[in-house]
Amino acid sequence: MNYKVLYRKYRPDNFDNLVGQNHVVEILKNSIKDQKIAHAYMFSGPRGTGKTSTARILAKAINCLNNEDGLACGKCANCLSFNNSPDIIEIDAASNTGVNDIRELLNNIKIMPTSLKYKVYIIDEVHMLSDSAFNALLLTLEEPPEHVIFILATTNLESVPITILSRCQRFDFKRITNKEIINRLKFVADNEKINYTEEALKEIAILADGGLRDALSILDQLSKNNAEINLDLVIKEIGTISNQKIFDLIDAVDDKNINKIEEIINDFRNINLNYKVAIKKIIDVLMEKAIKYLKGDNIKNLTYDDYQKLVFDLNEIINKINISIDPYILIEITLLKYTRNTWKIPQVSLENKVEEKLKENLESSKEQIKAKEPIKNNTKKSLKVDVRINNCFVKASKEYLKIAKDEWTTFQENCDDYIKGLIVDTTVVTASNDYIILETTVKHKDDELNEKVELIEEKFKDVIKNEKKLVFIDSTRWLKEKNDYINNLKKGYKYSIKEETKENDENNLNEIATNIFNASKIEYQ
Repeated sequence: MNYKVLYRKYRPDNFDNLVGQNHVVEILKNSIKDQKIAHAYMFSGPRGTGKTSTARILAKAINCLNNEDGLACGKCANCLSFNNSPDIIEIDAASNTGVNDIRELLNNIKIMPTSLKYKVYIIDEVHMLSDSAFNALLLTLEEPPEHVIFILATTNLESVPITILSRCQRFDFKRITNKEIINRLKFVADNEKINYTEEALKEIAILADGGLRDALSILDQLSKNNAEINLDLVIKEIGTISNQKIFDLIDAVDDKNINKIEEIINDFRNINLNYKVAIKKIIDVLMEKAIKYLKGDNIKNLTYDDYQKLVFDLNEIINKINISIDPYILIEITLLKYTRNTWKIPQVSLENKVEEKLKENLESSKEQIKAKEPIKNNTKKSLKVDVRINNCFVKASKEYLKIAKDEWTTFQENCDDYIKGLIVDTTVVTASNDYIILETTVKHKDDELNEKVELIEEKFKDVIKNEKKLVFIDSTRWLKEKNDYINNLKKGYKYSIKEETKENDENNLNEIATNIFNASKIEYQ
């Protein structure tokens, strides 16, 4: 088979051909030129942005016999034999995750290179290695033999242990811009004698979402039709939608044309358009519309604030999406919300009513406190999040973590729909015999879950037949707590169980008044 797919045929073979990563290229070229080569590198970033290609280019450049300005000459014996050299070892960590795979690698490290200056190990998707495999790699990664260089690549840097990261020189690869992708597509299409339109290449760049490999794969697929690659072909073959259709959708929202909104959303669904692509394109058009509004153009019903809120609402769908829910239902219901009529209440009148109602409820609360009568359903209990995290760390272990993950998966599969909807975006991150810490990726969702933690714990006990204390935290806080835990262990800090009590704001008059007062229940005449 002589045919090579385009992304392999046009894979860059030197730094000058690498697209969109100039910040990485400059540092690597200078380090090679100044002979300041690190023993371990970490390349992280989205898929298709050049991490593995850069690793190969770097490996070739440091082994070149006639290197100039950090670039491999491509003519020396080492350059000519590079592609088939046994000294360049590429490992897919997704397929070789175990400790035995890494031990075999480490046993071969001591052997000198057969022909090149350096033996280079390129480990792709390194975050897939098991904990035991990472531990086995740790010491060698810190002080490898002088003839060995490690280049690690990952699309999920957060899953790589900090102990590994601290031993590597780290480079973050960014998404390639649409302009850079389009220019590269033009270069490839012209070389391959492929006819195209600018509009089609722009659409391919949008679909690629910052990944040049994806863009070249789409171009390759469309070129098989032996016809001009235009927007209609992209829409038909790949399942995308024209920008005009997006403008029509926003205009339908602006005109409160519910039938039109429903028709266009059904079009999206019927062509199986990726909902993330749809949301991204809608947000781009909303941005354009918002700018026009500020300039005084095309003012109808939607205001700048509406455009802004709609952008945030649509972005939130990506964070909250559940694979069991049709995402277009969420998109449609979000858009339809902005077709409703809004009624404005005079501000002074509303403030007077609110103030009057607040005073009334404050007086009622004072009487209840004096009479020592319980205020039912109005006292808010807050979970001691810090205490539960501390107590979990006291006896946290990998064994308890594995058990907790299995139990949580079983719970998610067997709990009722209401609880399932609450905990859909949660993941067990650490556990002890009595406690489980769960991370939620949805912003501010941890507050809601901790308020309902007693209900979730009760349902958990019913399903698993095992009682655990739960605490929910967001991704940012978990990263901080994890780093603090590691640093505390290094300093010899010993965690001990703290008494867990719940704060009851029963004696706080303002809190009681706020809980009793519910502005949404006030009826306006």
